[in-house]
Amino acid sequence: MSYDRSDDDRTPWEEVTFTVTCTMKRRWASQFLGMLKRMQRLGGVGASRNLTFFSDGDGDYRPKFEVSGNAPEPAEGLTADDVKPDADEFSRNNVFDAG
Repeated sequence: MSYDRSDDDRTPWEEVTFTVTCTMKRRWASQFLGMLKRMQRLGGVGASRNLTFFSDGDGDYRPKFEVSGNAPEPAEGLTADDVKPDADEFSRNNVFDAG
């Protein structure tokens, strides 16, 4: 997908500030926060990696999120066909397990 910066004043490159309030069981919070920390670190050093967050649907990982501020609409996400993971990704500590 490409963007034409002249389309409107609010471009994808514009920084936005918003707040996410999250409620979840304490036992899963460290995995979730670890994922956020890794996202920040990878972005800070300009490293491209796949991050995986496993959520076991029949377990007790049932987070609730409230978003406020200038947040854009959530993305739909990618399908498995959109992502071609490097076989070595899992050895780079990029898997976070909440389930």
